[in-house]
Amino acid sequence: MFRNVTTRATWRAVMSLQKATTRATTTSSQHGSSSKQPLRQASLYNLPSHEPSEFSPLPWADFAAAPGPRKRAGKPLKVTFLCNGFNGLSQRLYLELTSRGHHVTVHEDARGEEMTRAVEADRPDLVLCPFLTRRVPPGLYNNPARVPVGLDNNPAPPVLIVHPGIPGDRGPSSIDWALKEGATEWGVTVLQADDEMDAGDIWATCKFPVNRQATKSSLYGKEVAQAALQAVLGAVEAWERGVPPTALNYSHPEVRGELKRKLTAADRQVDWAQPAEDVARAVRACDSQPGALGGLRVAVQGHLQEHEVVLFGACVEGDAEVVRRVKKEQAHDVIPGDVIAKRNGAVLVACGEEDAVWISHLKASPKKSSLKLPATSVLPSADVTLLPIAPCGPLPYGARPKTFQDVWTTRQDGVCYVHFDFYNGAMSTDQCRRLERAMWAVEQDPDCSVVALMGGHNFFSNGIHLNVIENAECAVAESWANITAIDDVVKAIFRMRSKVTVAALQGNAGAGGAMMALAADEVVSHAGVVLNPHYRKMALFGSEYWTYSLPQRVGTSMAEELTTRLQPVLATEARDMGMLDDVIGDNAKELNALIHLKCLRVRANSREILRRKRAMTSSLWSILDEHRHEELERMRHCFNDAEYHEKRRKFVYH
Repeated sequence: MFRNVTTRATWRAVMSLQKATTRATTTSSQHGSSSKQPLRQASLYNLPSHEPSEFSPLPWADFAAAPGPRKRAGKPLKVTFLCNGFNGLSQRLYLELTSRGHHVTVHEDARGEEMTRAVEADRPDLVLCPFLTRRVPPGLYNNPARVPVGLDNNPAPPVLIVHPGIPGDRGPSSIDWALKEGATEWGVTVLQADDEMDAGDIWATCKFPVNRQATKSSLYGKEVAQAALQAVLGAVEAWERGVPPTALNYSHPEVRGELKRKLTAADRQVDWAQPAEDVARAVRACDSQPGALGGLRVAVQGHLQEHEVVLFGACVEGDAEVVRRVKKEQAHDVIPGDVIAKRNGAVLVACGEEDAVWISHLKASPKKSSLKLPATSVLPSADVTLLPIAPCGPLPYGARPKTFQDVWTTRQDGVCYVHFDFYNGAMSTDQCRRLERAMWAVEQDPDCSVVALMGGHNFFSNGIHLNVIENAECAVAESWANITAIDDVVKAIFRMRSKVTVAALQGNAGAGGAMMALAADEVVSHAGVVLNPHYRKMALFGSEYWTYSLPQRVGTSMAEELTTRLQPVLATEARDMGMLDDVIGDNAKELNALIHLKCLRVRANSREILRRKRAMTSSLWSILDEHRHEELERMRHCFNDAEYHEKRRKFVYH
C-alpha cells in the first residue's frame, strides 16, 4: 500500500490550489487553454506517408511507411502479451494496438507454465511476445488440435515473436552484432514461435537504415520500435485476412541474416589501441546493456592505478589539438587506456592514432550489485586534469558539439534550441544546476524570442537521477537536493516572461521529466513518444509543479487518473486530452525536420501568449509557490519513508 503519495485527501488539497489558480488566471491558463480541452485536430506538420515496398514471398514493410489508421472497422481482437517486462517497446505496441480498438492483456515476467496458464485464462485471438528472452512452452504453439490460422474457431492462437533482426537473423545478440559489424541496414521480423529459436515462419518484417551513430538502446528505442510497430500491424492484418506465414528460406535473396552466437565478454572487450571511433562503436554496440569491458589507467597521487570497468556513453573528442595538449600536460608517458581529463562526470581516455574518447558512465564490475554511475564517481579522479568546455557562442541550428557536452544551445531566426541530452534521461543535481544556468543565459538574450526545450534524442527527461541518489552518502539528502534542483529548472521555464517557450519531445518522458515539459507554453512531440506521467511506482508524490501544470492542461479529474492509474500514454492520446498541443511527424527525425517551422509559426502568433504571460498577477506567482511548497512537503515525507528506498534499490539494481 502506498503511503505519503496521491490520496483523496491529497486531491482535495490539489483541487483547492486549483481553485485559487483559476481565480488568479481568470478563464485561461498561461498555455492559452482552459482546463477542459477540446479534442485536438490533426497536426499541420505531418509528413506525407509512403506506401510500403513489398517483395514476394516475404511480407515486407519499408521503414518510411507511416502507421495505419488508429480506428478500425473490423472485429476487435483479444491479444495477450507475454514479456520479460513492460519496457518501452512493449508499451508502444500496447498503446498502438489498444488505440486501434484491440483488447490487450499484459503478463510480465511470466515463466514456463505461468505462460500457459495466462493464455488459457485469457483465451486470446493472438499471443504476442514483444520483449521475451525466455522460451515459450511448446504446448502453446505445437497443439495438434489447432486448425488453420485466421479462422474464428481456432482453439490455439498463433504465438508471434517480435525479433529485432532481419529475416534469417537468429540469436540473442542481434542488435549488438549489427552495430559491432557496422551494418548499414537492419530490421524487425515477426516470427511464429518454434522449437528452434528465431527459426519460425515469418509473418511480417520491416527494414530500416542504420545511418547514425546510435547506441544499442537508442536504436532499439527509435528505429527498432518504429519497425516493430509496422511489422506487428502487418502480421495482425495478415492473420485477420487468413494469409499464412512464410517459411524461413535461406536461399531467398532477401534472407540475408544468419545464426549468431551470444556476444561474449571477450567480444565486448575494448582495444584502446584502436582509433577512437572504433572504440566508440564497440561501446555503443553494448550500451546501455550489458556494457563494454575495458581496463583504465588513472593517476592517483603520482601513482598509476589500473581499474577493470564496464563502459557506457562513448563520445569521440573532435579536437585533435586539445587531445595533444592534454597528453603533454600529464606527468607520465600516456598510453592507450589512460584517463587524461575529466568534465561534468565524464572522463577522457587516450586511444590509438593520437585520438581520445569520452566515457560518460562506468560500472565498477559487471555484477548486478554494481551501480552504473557518472565515470568520475567510479574512478579515483581527484588528480585528473579538469577540462572545461571552451567558451563559444551558440552553435548553428542542427549542429552538435564535437566534444562531450550534455547541455548546449543552437540558434536560428530568433529561436534558441536548448538541448539537454542526459544519459537515459536521468537528471542529477549537478546536471539540473547546469541546465538552469544555461536557461538563465538564454533568458537574458535579447535576440531570442522563442525558446525550444529539446531534451535529448533518446529521452526528453525521466526526472531525478536514482542511481546517483542510491550512491550518495545520504540518499535522503541527495533526493532532496535533486528534487529542488529540478524544480528550479521548471521555475526557470515559468520565469521566461518575454519569450515563448516550446517543449519538443524527441523521445519518451517519464515522471518529473514528463511534468517538466508542461511548464512550456507549447508542448509538442512526434507520434512515437510514450509518456508516463506518474510517480507512484517509486512511492513518490512528485513535484516539478505538476499539481499546477497537469490539471491546467487536462482538468483535475484526468490529472488524478493519469497520476494514479500508472499507465503509459501515447502522444496522440496525450494530444487529444490536452496534455500536448501538437503531434508533429511519426519519429524524431521528422520532428526535427519540422520543429523550426513550428517555432517560427509560434513566434508569428506570439503576441497573445506574451500578453497573457505579462498579465499574470503576483497572486499567481504566490500560487505557484504554494504548489511547490505543498509538493515538496509531501516529497519530504516520501524521502523519509522506507518504501521509497526499497523501490529505488530494486529499480537501480534490476
